[in-house]
Amino acid sequence: MRTRRRRLELFMDKDPERKRIWSEKIYMKNIVILLTGSSLILFGCSKSNNSAPGANNANSTAASSASSGAAGGGPAELKLKWLTGKQYDMQLDMNQSSDIDYPGHPIHQELKLTQGLSYSPLKDLENGGHQVELKFNRQNIDLTQNGKEIVSYDSTQKTPLQPGSPAAPVAAAMGAMLDAPLDYTFAPDGSVQKIDGIDSLAGKITAAVPDQQQRASMQQLYDADTLKQYGDFSHALPDHPVNIGDSWSSTEDINSPAGVMTVDGTYTFKNREQHDDHNCVHILVNGDVKTKSATASSLGAVVKIQKGTINGDAWFDPDLGMFVDSKTDQDMTLDITTRQTSFTEHMKQNIEMSLVSVNP
Repeated sequence: MRTRRRRLELFMDKDPERKRIWSEKIYMKNIVILLTGSSLILFGCSKSNNSAPGANNANSTAASSASSGAAGGGPAELKLKWLTGKQYDMQLDMNQSSDIDYPGHPIHQELKLTQGLSYSPLKDLENGGHQVELKFNRQNIDLTQNGKEIVSYDSTQKTPLQPGSPAAPVAAAMGAMLDAPLDYTFAPDGSVQKIDGIDSLAGKITAAVPDQQQRASMQQLYDADTLKQYGDFSHALPDHPVNIGDSWSSTEDINSPAGVMTVDGTYTFKNREQHDDHNCVHILVNGDVKTKSATASSLGAVVKIQKGTINGDAWFDPDLGMFVDSKTDQDMTLDITTRQTSFTEHMKQNIEMSLVSVNP
């Protein structure tokens, strides 16, 4: 392994242009890890909610006064409410910085991603669930390496892209996602039961990016596991009314291009406060991320999380029944192994998911 690595380094040193092109290909694949493995850890999505000592039980007297307590000093019931006929416009912003200790060629990478999202509840289901349509209405991504622009795409601009550039397939795929309807079926508890429209979306992306290898490196942008995260808001909420000071915990396994990640989170009801003109419950978010199982898959690399932490805040409006804002800081150290070499990446990122408007 050491001999092969040295041969690769000598080859790259003799041809800097090959070195540049090869590193671009590797880190274009790394974009997918960032988008699916990081930007979608919004609230620590939980499969179970376990109250810390002192939290209220749903069968207690507090539960019966939960609704009135939302605006006062009593317990608050934090439950999603999808109101049919309205449109919830949200925006996802991610700013990420990473230092990649690649042998002989250290890389400092900056990635910015913005997505505009529109959620339109279509109907209430007889079982108490909801059907909600999601559309991506805006996408913006910028990637630089060592100060050089690698990818820049803004769906609101009509600037033509150079064929064969690293940005071209990313722009084509993200452009194909715009306004493609995805119909989410939510269970009464707010969890995602199914998503209709994924096959149609995949067909649009296939037409936009005919090269199978390029599509394979980006398929996690729009597969079922990734898209599910855009609707899993309820998994960060407790299944019972809570008071100030109460905490609840969560654990979930999340599929990503790098394998399966386990996210353990703890949420604490800090206080009630005004946030973006809403009467909100302020929730503190703390957690850690670790690799449960790693796979090379289409990335051509095995990625393991050596260390990962999440800290942040979320604001939930109990009357509206929706998150108004969430901000998390994530810090991860990744061990990456390719066929040619092994290296480490230290990643820091800030992610915000905000409610822009509710119409009409």
